[in-house]
Amino acid sequence: MATSMSRASERSARDIFDTKQRAVKFYKENGVPQKLEDILNSMFYENPPDVYGRLSEYFETLSKTPIISKIVTREILDSKGQPTVQTDIYCIVKGLEKFLGSSTASSYNSLPENAPQEKKEVDDKERQDNINAAIEHIQTHLAPALINRDPCQQQVIDNLILELANTLKQEQDEKQRIEQEKAAAEAEADPSNSSLPSVKETPAKSVSPKGKKKIGSAKSSMVIPEEPKEELLIGCSAVCSMSQAVLMTGAALKKCQPYEYIIGLTSEVVEKYEIPTPMLNVMNSGRAAAGKQNVIKELLLIPKPGTSLKKGLKQMQYVFNQVGKMLTAKQGVSANFVNDMGGYCPTVDKPEQLLDTVQEAITNVGLTTGEDVFFGINCAAHEIFDMDKAKYEVTSGVMKTCDDMIEFYGDLINRYPAIIALIDPLRKHEIEGWGKLCERLSEKCFIIGDYVYPRPERLIQEGFGELHSSAVSLKLQRLTTVSDMLHAAQVAKDEKTLVMISDVAGASSDTILADLAVSIRAKFVKFGAPSRGERVAQYNRLIQISEALEEQDRLTTSEAFNFPVLKPPEPEPEPDNAIQEEDGTSNGQAS
Repeated sequence: MATSMSRASERSARDIFDTKQRAVKFYKENGVPQKLEDILNSMFYENPPDVYGRLSEYFETLSKTPIISKIVTREILDSKGQPTVQTDIYCIVKGLEKFLGSSTASSYNSLPENAPQEKKEVDDKERQDNINAAIEHIQTHLAPALINRDPCQQQVIDNLILELANTLKQEQDEKQRIEQEKAAAEAEADPSNSSLPSVKETPAKSVSPKGKKKIGSAKSSMVIPEEPKEELLIGCSAVCSMSQAVLMTGAALKKCQPYEYIIGLTSEVVEKYEIPTPMLNVMNSGRAAAGKQNVIKELLLIPKPGTSLKKGLKQMQYVFNQVGKMLTAKQGVSANFVNDMGGYCPTVDKPEQLLDTVQEAITNVGLTTGEDVFFGINCAAHEIFDMDKAKYEVTSGVMKTCDDMIEFYGDLINRYPAIIALIDPLRKHEIEGWGKLCERLSEKCFIIGDYVYPRPERLIQEGFGELHSSAVSLKLQRLTTVSDMLHAAQVAKDEKTLVMISDVAGASSDTILADLAVSIRAKFVKFGAPSRGERVAQYNRLIQISEALEEQDRLTTSEAFNFPVLKPPEPEPEPDNAIQEEDGTSNGQAS
């Protein structure tokens, strides 16, 4: 029995020895003894207040690169109560799965507020179909492609997402083509059951050349119609939602603020940052609103340059609240209601009524128009253009040509010099008129292009074309990725064009736009009014960022508005040989 116990003891000792040898080999292969020796020696001289915290920090740098392990998407509601997409990203971090980032896609609204009910019902159905498709795209295509990838590779992931989206769009187009060919074949086989509507040719209206022209009576010889609705991938909101979620995940892994993380993505070294100037919505009107006034869709408040963000926002809030009190006194409680952008929607018949009301409110709170508070106007000219008459309907029944509109804006700014920004004052097809407007007004007013320019991802490829503006408005939605926004901002800077980051009506409570605006050094932000939670959240986030930059001594301000002067290019001088040839010809004829 003693012998058997001795043998068992020997086997146990041998097993322990083998285990120790394997452990030594395991730790040696992974460099653990050397790493421990290095950190222990360093800590002895560092003398950190938290020894185990320092050890944790050190070994975290040696852990495996976090990778995406799970992506969850769901349907939620945006600020308008419309369905939209939210995406969550989980990663394996130090061997454990953790939730790290989430993002909600902003909704795109193509219909005006006064659209017929039947169109709204069709739009609601299309929106729901898009959300269902977006969730399916993420679950079936995007999420599997991103599993086990490093979420800090923003550009790589954005490229992959767009590549997959393009593939899905090609499949969608091919499916539609087959369905159309099948429907056409069935219609040809049985014309009585054809569902294709007949198209009647409408004779062109002849315009008499006789008669003396009056202001606003001229009609363009050729009207370029609005482009048809762009056919995008059904469910394209998946692209924007995924890209934003990856961004928030990367920032969480780097343990830094989103704006700091985005700055790192730009690879641009900037010592000082300027907080973008807010353009705050105060009143809304336009063709879709009550009253006859059309030309001012949004009246915007702009604080004085050099004013701190916190002080400027507080002053604008005072003015906004005062306007609400004045409207309630004049038009009743209903005039104090706000729309999706948070602005008031009074009934007005002339643009001067909006401007005069806000000027009175500014005076009532002890501020000065044109010194403490300035105005911006979102004209949304494409919405007030009458295709049949080829004119802009500035107020109900009052039509103006392109040249008339230039005169109108010039007169309005002369009478209200506090107006320092016009957004989309003309249609994008008015190339010559746009140049005339910039030449006349760009010395004292920012001419900002919003609807006139393509989406950021197309702007990167197509550029600004023949329309040059003081600034361009960029939006993060649908097929636009974070990388697209960064590249589009760089394209604008290369063209010496300022950048404005704008939010949309169907916004979410995410505040990524505020971080993005600071990191790409946008000149302006247009998030809506200082009311409604999703609007205020963006402005509050800007205050947080400004305080952080000020604490780091990285905050700077502009003391004045510097308007980029936009003049038409000088005509190229004729070549010397051409001049000589003309001189020789004329001399020959004279002789």
